[in-house]
Amino acid sequence: MSEWTKRRIDEAFTALVSEYGYEKVTVEMILTRASLSKTTFYRYFRNKADVMDGHYRRLYDSAFEDKNTQKLEDLFTALFRITREHPEELSMFDTIGYDSYRDFIYHYTYQRGKQIIEKAWGRPLSEKEDFNIAYFCGGGARILEEWVCGRYRDMTPEEAGQAVAKIIDPRYRVPLRKEKR
Repeated sequence: MSEWTKRRIDEAFTALVSEYGYEKVTVEMILTRASLSKTTFYRYFRNKADVMDGHYRRLYDSAFEDKNTQKLEDLFTALFRITREHPEELSMFDTIGYDSYRDFIYHYTYQRGKQIIEKAWGRPLSEKEDFNIAYFCGGGARILEEWVCGRYRDMTPEEAGQAVAKIIDPRYRVPLRKEKR
């Protein structure tokens, strides 16, 4: 897919979600706003949930790949900051079910967390270790939602990132990047 097409769809999607909320946005609305054909859209996406996943995957990847993100606390802070800087996320939590935003957060953070830990440890995780990561990521998705929606709204991204990092079992507190020598 061309970068231009991805950017057009992403911009149309986020603008529409900010205006109308995720549930009211349709593929037709995205097509109209992006000035694209159905053929072009469906060549790359199944539905608007795929657009949502791509949008947030790019945002979350930017946090994981940022050279200033050296440790888990930095990563959690960056993820909290991203949610605060993207107000369209608030309506994303209205989604439910398999293609929900919460489901995306859970699966995405679980996959990335598992990759990070297996790379740091140099081996696959045991079933119990895998379970621990899955459980943490499921709860993390819920806490992120509550933080964005207002329950912990007075906490800064830095305070939230520090709080989350402190509750992780020390075995899982691995560096995100190899130290340069």
